[in-house]
Amino acid sequence: TPITNRTTHIFPFISEGNVERADISQLTDETLANTEADTYWCLTKLLDNLHDNYTFAQPGIQMKVHDLKRLVNRMDSDLDSHLERNVVEYLQFSFRWMNNLLMREMPLRCIIR
Repeated sequence: TPITNRTTHIFPFISEGNVERADISQLTDETLANTEADTYWCLTKLLDNLHDNYTFAQPGIQMKVHDLKRLVNRMDSDLDSHLERNVVEYLQFSFRWMNNLLMREMPLRCIIR
């Protein structure tokens, strides 16, 4: 069964409030087991995607900064030229922005929307 079909059984229990206080006693053992498996799968996929951001030299972050430079160059070449003329490295200002994308500086309630 696809994940979306399985986990929709648990959403009514957690969508209206605090997940910590959700009463899941009405769920069947099968639904709980499927939800646990789906949760594990989602966490594994999330960690797989973040791995390159937390290894030596942070190649994932380096790649995102390079992508940002290419995007700015394509969308606003004058800004890109200005940054280059003033020797402003993208890594200097964009690293914190990328950290925001990695959820390090945002409260959890702002991330889950």
